[in-house]
Amino acid sequence: MTRGCSSTDARKESAIKAKLEAIANVTVILVALAVGAVVLARYSASYRTPRSATAGDHLAKIPGLDWNQHRRTLLLVLNTGCHYCQDSVPFYQKLAQAQRPDGDDLEIVAVFPNEAEMVHQFIAHVGLSIRSVPSVALDRLRVDATPTLILVDQEGRIERAWVGILTSRQEMDLLKVVSGS
Repeated sequence: MTRGCSSTDARKESAIKAKLEAIANVTVILVALAVGAVVLARYSASYRTPRSATAGDHLAKIPGLDWNQHRRTLLLVLNTGCHYCQDSVPFYQKLAQAQRPDGDDLEIVAVFPNEAEMVHQFIAHVGLSIRSVPSVALDRLRVDATPTLILVDQEGRIERAWVGILTSRQEMDLLKVVSGS
């Protein structure tokens, strides 16, 4: 008597293999979808639309700043670890150079959430020659993202705000504001 598989057994075995392969494929797809859902849920939970300082809003009193000393104040809200802030330093240097010599009309101040020592090192490293105020909580300025530039009147009311790296047009407009032209 010879042993062997009949064609019926081979077909059954082939059908079972096909079913197992289909189940394995479906399982892989379901696991991939589950992992994707978890990643998406974590990403969307951690992402918030940045709060933006809006024209007309009043800013809270910031230690080291007196809105009444100048007609307007341009706040450069920066963070020492923000690469966009570092990339924007050449423009901030242009702003400082464009500022009118009398300085009574507009003051430019860099405001940081970081501690004083980190701010001092950052300012020295990038060669930014403007006054800086460390340890300011960003939520006091209604800011979630850096860099943010905020133009404030002498009552602490926001005139305009810019978030992120500025376009060439925005830079030109801001240079006009700073130079008084």
